[in-house]
Amino acid sequence: MPAGGSIVNVTSIEAHQASPGFGIYAAMKAAVESLTRTLALELAPRSIRVNAIAPDAIASGGEAVARQELIDSAVPYEPVLVPPLGHFGTPDDAARAALYLVTELARFVTGDTIHVDGGNWAAGGWRRTELEQQ
Repeated sequence: MPAGGSIVNVTSIEAHQASPGFGIYAAMKAAVESLTRTLALELAPRSIRVNAIAPDAIASGGEAVARQELIDSAVPYEPVLVPPLGHFGTPDDAARAALYLVTELARFVTGDTIHVDGGNWAAGGWRRTELEQQ
């Protein structure tokens, strides 16, 4: 990769919080988070930036199936029903964050993670109980 390049890894909110029922997945995503920071330091002398995005609450068929399986399982926890912003994101929302990281707009950002999650990570497990009309 030439000097000035940018790498964007994909991790998850599960790298940053306990995830009942998703232990192996969470460990794998935590490894990606650590790799991102390590590579940011290793590649900085070559002016290569390394960051990550941590999508969550992105509407997809896989997310819907995993959410329902967790609800139906014996794990005594439930996922956040609606992110603090009041709606789920789209794959385009995650793509836009990655696009930002590879442009000159993020030229001084390395070793960091952008949480593209409608506020789930900031909420730290708190759930929104009412939804205003949008």
